[in-house]
Amino acid sequence: QEILRIRDTHGPGALAALSSAKCSNEDNYAFMRMIRAAFRTNNVDHCTRLCHSTSVAAMSRALHTSAASGSMREIEEACDVIFISGANTTETHPVFGALIKRAVARGATLIVADVRRTELAELADIHLQMQPGTDVALYNAMLHHVIASGLVNQTFVSERTREFEQVRAAVQPYTPEMASRITGIPAGTIRRAAETYARGPNTSTLWAMGLTQHATGTDIVASLLNLMLACGMIGRWGSAMLPIRGQNNVQGASDVGAIPFAYTDYRSVTEPGNRAEYARAWGVPEESLSLANGMMVTEMVQDGSPIRGLYIMGENPVISDPNIAHAEHWVRSLEFLAVQDLFLTETARWADVVLPGSAFAEKQGTYVNTDRHIQLTEPALSPPGEARRDLDILIELSNRLGLRTDWTGPADVMREIASVTPSWRGVSYDMLHRRRAIQYPVPTPESTGTPFLFADKFPTPDGRAIFVPVEYLPPSELPDAEYPLVLNTGRQMYHWHTGTMTRRSEGLDSREPLPVVEISPQDAVALGVQEGETVRVTSRRGTILIGVRISDRQAPGQIFIPMHFREAAANLLTNPKLDPYAKIASFKVSAVRVEPVRAAVPV
Repeated sequence: QEILRIRDTHGPGALAALSSAKCSNEDNYAFMRMIRAAFRTNNVDHCTRLCHSTSVAAMSRALHTSAASGSMREIEEACDVIFISGANTTETHPVFGALIKRAVARGATLIVADVRRTELAELADIHLQMQPGTDVALYNAMLHHVIASGLVNQTFVSERTREFEQVRAAVQPYTPEMASRITGIPAGTIRRAAETYARGPNTSTLWAMGLTQHATGTDIVASLLNLMLACGMIGRWGSAMLPIRGQNNVQGASDVGAIPFAYTDYRSVTEPGNRAEYARAWGVPEESLSLANGMMVTEMVQDGSPIRGLYIMGENPVISDPNIAHAEHWVRSLEFLAVQDLFLTETARWADVVLPGSAFAEKQGTYVNTDRHIQLTEPALSPPGEARRDLDILIELSNRLGLRTDWTGPADVMREIASVTPSWRGVSYDMLHRRRAIQYPVPTPESTGTPFLFADKFPTPDGRAIFVPVEYLPPSELPDAEYPLVLNTGRQMYHWHTGTMTRRSEGLDSREPLPVVEISPQDAVALGVQEGETVRVTSRRGTILIGVRISDRQAPGQIFIPMHFREAAANLLTNPKLDPYAKIASFKVSAVRVEPVRAAVPV
């Protein structure tokens, strides 16, 4: 009733929805179908906006795709050099991290570009420990040295790419010496990393949120893609491009269209031909589907947003969004909020309607991992109490909103997904029951999948990848006398994002029960604080109290706070400055100060 009231009174643009990268492909497809065909808006987004949206923007611009080109298996089996940037893989993707360590044991050379001295950085042959937010200067300098040393893969560049001369001119000023002054990395180390990367012969390129969560994140990923293309390190077994995804189905949720600008297979919502195809599949008039790109989640919460009603499935923006004091204020100011989730999250506490959903182990469905494997899971138990399977909720709600939905289960949804998704055309539950998993593209039912992409061409109009010149811009917020330290945020091994699930697990929570701020030994001495002591961390947005963990993983002048703890929510402090292309916030660079909190001694 409320959704229809707001839609019909204020127009479809007053409604928005957040989907879930923890839910199955079938759930996410049903969700975005309901939003587009019943809400009649493209205002649907999910957590990719807060993690890899800059990767999507940069890869779409250069390659016209946003999926990994290769397989995790080839990292272990076939690559000679592994280049990891901004990814603490052994903690945040521990199974993949173990695979990388096996590759290093096999003899692969490891280069790690990261502001922190992570476990893999300690194992690395080269650790490029740059100043936060200076990645573009580093990758431009590496490409400058590759060009100067005659290490460009001229055959690949001439036959498979275009616009290289523009990038050659753009990186000309970025000598290793210039980059050293910006990044803090010795010029000789930059040269050695560039030569090792370019000589391969098979180099795989991996990155995660250390690159993407910046106000210049799209430029950072673009500069890394330029280096990769100039060296020809893509399109063959052993030279994989892997943006390492965070949640278990963030790739699949994007693939099936839970994003504001695309239907399944990243087909634009602004193209009338695409709209006509989906209108036929959904049995609705073409004109009922919007031809305008929808709002991204970071745009929805801005001052002056037109959103009056919000439907959330499996997201917790009151903790996950940047500047969460503002996010909570915005959520509380909505006319109507509905939340479909497993637990009464911090966001659900403000909801007008709460619909108890189901976990992966309580339903059948498919998920897509980092390297494009579509995997089928079966239910191990039934939803508890009055909770319902997410797909059943969405089917009934779609029908109540006037969108005829006759599916009887997830296999029916997959048949529809395959019918409107060229790269999934051959996928079916019959196939997945036989195979358990397959890497898309799967163009026919007889296909055995596609282990790596771009062997012959890229999915651009002329089949060539596009170089995109980018210039280094400093972070949007730099330390000063009032806020002298740089805050970095991220995950710990034992917890997951906003802690909605992991902090309810006694075994996991016992390993990391309390929030901590990691501080370098030098800064701890300068601040006069000791291990376990409570400190006050303050930014221009807010203040938290948190315990100290002294760690040599942190460079002097930088601190690290995990994102999982609502009692010391890192995102009360984070910089909400948005990347202009992908609208992701600058979670990785925020200026802060740290002060001891000591009880007064009684006289």
